[in-house]
This record gives sequence, structure tokens and C-alpha cells, in this order.
Amino acid sequence: MKQRTKVIIDTDVDFDDYMAMVYLMQNPEVDVIAISVTGCGAAHLSKGVNNVANLLTLFGDKALTLPVLRGAKAPMRYSNVFPADVRTGADDHYDAPFPATNPSPQIHDAQTWLRNFFLNNEEKITVLSIGGGTNFGHLFLSAQNDEVLTQKLKSGIEKIVMMGGNILPRDITPGAMGNIEAALGDNVYYQNTVAEWNIFIDPLGAKIMFEFGVPIRLIALNATNDVPIEQSFVDELNAINTPQAQFLSAVLAYPANAAGIGTFLSFWDPLAACTITAPDLVTTETFQLLVWQELDEEDDQSASLIVDTVNGTAIDVAIAAFKDAVYAEYLRVLRLPLPDTKSSCPAKS
Repeated sequence: MKQRTKVIIDTDVDFDDYMAMVYLMQNPEVDVIAISVTGCGAAHLSKGVNNVANLLTLFGDKALTLPVLRGAKAPMRYSNVFPADVRTGADDHYDAPFPATNPSPQIHDAQTWLRNFFLNNEEKITVLSIGGGTNFGHLFLSAQNDEVLTQKLKSGIEKIVMMGGNILPRDITPGAMGNIEAALGDNVYYQNTVAEWNIFIDPLGAKIMFEFGVPIRLIALNATNDVPIEQSFVDELNAINTPQAQFLSAVLAYPANAAGIGTFLSFWDPLAACTITAPDLVTTETFQLLVWQELDEEDDQSASLIVDTVNGTAIDVAIAAFKDAVYAEYLRVLRLPLPDTKSSCPAKS
């Protein structure tokens, strides 16, 4: 039997994060060993931690003790945040009911757990980064003066699959502009048209991740724009009569999410999740990238990705995706029976 890919998920618990997490938890080729939560994106930290713990009740008793890691409350730089109404929806898990309240959640401090895990880990781990770079930015920063931890991280993390960023039209054809204004609707108050949300939330965290020396596959807006969430996909998901699919259908039926179907919602985080076991769903190109840090409130370019062949870090960037194949792969996994178990990793304090 093929060995399952071991994955740590790092999430801000938005609607598309649920799609990504359910896909990986349902996928028999994947062994999710921990889920770390950041409070810097969609959900606030305590709400996000509780929501992830309760999400595990969709996957049977053996999933209930999967480590849920309580991460950062604030970004490493600036204070960029989603609008309050967006965060309220995420905090309330989009009114989608969980089957139950997790009776035995295993909640740990993210930095302590991650540090101890990697210091003792001997297997290759894939990190799915779908909530900005804050948690792993802190971890990698703490390793800068710890040679043992640095080596264990570099040998233990096979790759990071990160949903974030965009290569602008000035650097590639077709390019992709940022998605901050498009996601805000009537809440437009940022003067930044070039950044993508996950990196915009914490550009320093993303910078540290880029430069640490672990291979990264960046699932950029250039690729996710090719996979809008269309009504045809939602209809097929609705037709799958499992608790997991019905939970996601309820998430997508939340009014603010439903309004984006066929318009501005894309397969952001679930596309990144799908590429862990099906990398051919996207085409990639390597760019030397910098994450722009300087904030200019009159012409904000912060968190944009700059192609710099001299100073940039080599990053594999997904620049295109195949919508029909992505839909088919995602729905295929959601139709599978629930795997017997999802984690072989003991909790670490």
C-alpha cells in the first residue's frame, strides 16, 4: 500500500479553508497529523480553534484527538485585517452546523507543539499553508539562532504548499491583480490593488517563509482564477449525501458566500489542498520572488510579489489550473467513504 502523505495544515478557518480541510481529512492518500490555527485572517483565534476542534466530529471518534494548535493572534508586521462582518461569518462557521461538540479536543500552543514535533520527527512532512505566514514565520524566525531546529525543519519539511500571492501583469501574461478589493465588496477601504489576502495579512511572515530554505509551491491567484466556484460545482456537491459534503454545502449557502458563487469566489485553498496528491492539476513556473514590505498608505504596494532575479528566492508558482479536472478530483474524494483513521501522530505538548 502506498504510504500516505503526512500533512500539517495551517489555517485561518475561512470558508475555503473548510473546503481544503475536509478534502484532506477525507482523502485516503493523506494523513493529517495536526491543524494549526492563526487568528490573523478570517476567524478570530479562539473561535477558529474551537471551530476546527468541532469540525473533527465529522470524521469519527479517531479524529477527535487530532492536535489542534493555537497559534498567533496578531501578524508579525502591520495590522491588516478582514472587515468585521467577514470575521463574524467565519467566527460563526457560516451557520453550518457541526455534528457535535468535540468532547476531547487536544489543543496545544502552536509554537511549542511545532518545535517539539520537528525536533523529534524523522519523517517527511508537507505543510499546507492556507492562512497567511504568521505561525510558520514565527517558527522559522525562532530557528534562526537554533542550528539543530533549523536542520530538523529543513530535513523534515519536504515542501510547503502555500495558497497566496499573485504574479502581476507587469511580470507575466496573463497576470493576476490582487484580490483585496474584490473580496471586500462594499467594505473597500484599502488602497492596495496588487496584493492577495493571505500574504497581505502578514507580509513579514510570508517573507520569512520564502527565505527560510524549504521548498515552496505557491498556488497563486494566477491559477485559482482559472477555477471559479460555479453553480454547477455547488450542485454536484449538494448531491453528495454525506455529512462532510452537506457541511460544506451549508458553508457555501451562507448568504455572503452564496452571493459570490459564479462571481468572485474561487477555489483558493482547496486548489492548494488538491495539488498535494494531484500536482498535475496546475502548471507551474519558477520565479525569483521578493515579498514587498514597505507600506505606503497613498499607493500601497505592500505584500505584492516582486520578481527580482538578483535578490529574490526561487519559488515554484502555479500560474494556471485545469478547472474541470480540479472539480472532478475534489468531488471524487468527497464521494469516497470515510477513511478508517486520519492520524498516526501522537499528541505532543
